[in-house]
Amino acid sequence: MKVFQNDDMTTLLASEIDPSMGYKMVSGLVVPRPVAWVSSQSAEGVVNVAPFSSFNYVAHSPPMLAVNIALQDDGTLKDSARNIRDTGEFVVNITPTAALDLMNQSSAEYPAHVSEAEVLDIPLLPSRLVKPPRVAVSPAQMECRLSQVVPLGTGINTLYIAEIVAFHVDKNVFDGRHIDSVAMDPVARLGGPFYASLGEIHKRPRPKAV
Repeated sequence: MKVFQNDDMTTLLASEIDPSMGYKMVSGLVVPRPVAWVSSQSAEGVVNVAPFSSFNYVAHSPPMLAVNIALQDDGTLKDSARNIRDTGEFVVNITPTAALDLMNQSSAEYPAHVSEAEVLDIPLLPSRLVKPPRVAVSPAQMECRLSQVVPLGTGINTLYIAEIVAFHVDKNVFDGRHIDSVAMDPVARLGGPFYASLGEIHKRPRPKAV
């Protein structure tokens, strides 16, 4: 690995670092990241609940989001990815700070036939338009239908792009017109084993060209 240093900066060439270091760099620098607590369901009906922080919205007409799900260390699909591919449906649940430990525990590698929801007693709610259930402790849930599967880079990562077909938002978070981000209290992902809450919020009006 080639490292260039001067008094102020360290420079690493992306072509010279391995995937592990690449992950550490990008996940430590692209922060804070929203967390998609994804609930999915296998063709056999097993409910999987797992968090992914390479996630964001990508369009609003129609509303769409994207979740990047990497392969497991042995090169096989993670349960969430397999379920999404097989059924074309999933739910993105927003994690409140109060559910941080429960969400974090659901990131453990359970066998495909084991439901994290059952093992961890994660309360669920039925969805309206898709089969995978929603996570009840989430203040906001988005029912999704798969639109595109986009392999990225060397094939370790795959971007799952989906259309949001239904929003469910707690009445304390949504007044019918606006989302109250403070009331939602979403968990954000940092690098390594670290998470954050919203912290101080800064308001700026949209500027006009001068």
